[in-house]
Amino acid sequence: MKKVLYIMLFLVLGMSLTAQSVWDGNREAIRSGSGTEADPYLIENAQQLAWLVYSINWDYSRWTEGKHFLLTTDIDLNGSTDNQWIPIGAGPSAESQKYFDGVFDGGFHSITGIYIDADNAINDNNSMWVSTYAGFFTQLGTNAVVKNLYLEGSITSDRKVAGFSGYNGVFEYCISNVNVETGGSQSASAGIAAYGSPIVTNCANLGDITGKNGVGGIVGMNGVLENCYNVGTVKGENMVGGIAGRGYNLKNCYNVGDVLYNENATYKGAIIGNKPSGGSVTNCHYLEGCINETNEYGEPQTADFMRSEEFVNLLNNETNVWVIDEDNSNDGYPVLGNTPFGVEEILTDFQDVVVVYPNPVVDYVCVAGDVVSCEVYDLVGKCVKTISTNINKIAVSDLPSGIYMMRFLTKNGNVVTKKIIKK
Repeated sequence: MKKVLYIMLFLVLGMSLTAQSVWDGNREAIRSGSGTEADPYLIENAQQLAWLVYSINWDYSRWTEGKHFLLTTDIDLNGSTDNQWIPIGAGPSAESQKYFDGVFDGGFHSITGIYIDADNAINDNNSMWVSTYAGFFTQLGTNAVVKNLYLEGSITSDRKVAGFSGYNGVFEYCISNVNVETGGSQSASAGIAAYGSPIVTNCANLGDITGKNGVGGIVGMNGVLENCYNVGTVKGENMVGGIAGRGYNLKNCYNVGDVLYNENATYKGAIIGNKPSGGSVTNCHYLEGCINETNEYGEPQTADFMRSEEFVNLLNNETNVWVIDEDNSNDGYPVLGNTPFGVEEILTDFQDVVVVYPNPVVDYVCVAGDVVSCEVYDLVGKCVKTISTNINKIAVSDLPSGIYMMRFLTKNGNVVTKKIIKK
């Protein structure tokens, strides 16, 4: 069910479905790109993703600082007990500075088949673990950004663990469908980030999260969140919340997942388990009945109201991020539909999905999709730019501020039009 849900959610978000690369246990060096924002390193298959892990964990300390990476295909890590994925930045504890510190752009793709058991003997033998954290990224540096990415699988650990990152990071338009479980007495757990000072915007959690102290659907301990939602079950012993176990500032978020807690839990909440002094919870809502007993943070709502246009308008709060779940991909609850991807329609042919971002734009428009050419028109119908090479990143800094239409020709011979706003 959740697999179907994810596919439909990605359609709503405008994410393209492409051929999948399956990991075979090997690695190969990244061949394309120079690591700049305009020319990112391209991760074109599972083997190159494995090489990135190896080059950080074994070879070079923090060489990714300031570097940009773009995933260009869906990846299946084909995980199992005997074929476990080693997280990015999981260097030996004596060299714990080997973390990712660049920009990882998922390019609207998915990484599925993640299987990590951080406490399994196979990992102890490899001596490849920072003792404190676990996740797809064990830990992220202060400059790290992860965006436009879907993760699916399972991660088990006695450490602080999350689907995306055990520690820190900035996350934008990320969806976690990772079942997370931790049993350590001090271990935080979450769908996106477990610990540190994460900044999370426009993200969702679909997986089930189980932990002890500091358990949340989006973040475990600390963090700033805006426009996030959780549908997975969150279960912990203390400091348990549907969105955050403990968080500083939460805004425009909602939870419909069940929140379960120990009968002796001091801190538990449908939205947030514990809010520190100086923190805030603004315009956050939860489904009636998702928790037996809760604190004062967040507003209870009926299922009918949370599926209504009125609730979408309430969440948007003078923004334009949330949309009605017209295709029932999220059981009728609001989804993040009108994103910077610039998607205005749902295309029936997956191969003809074209995504443009950011939108509004200042310097460059990034393009995802099987396109061969692009023409840019102003509002009076004049063609102001024609592009037939390097279509994945189009410079628009030379255009005056205003509204433009981008007309793409796909490899299938179809035409897709997108509207952009040039600042």
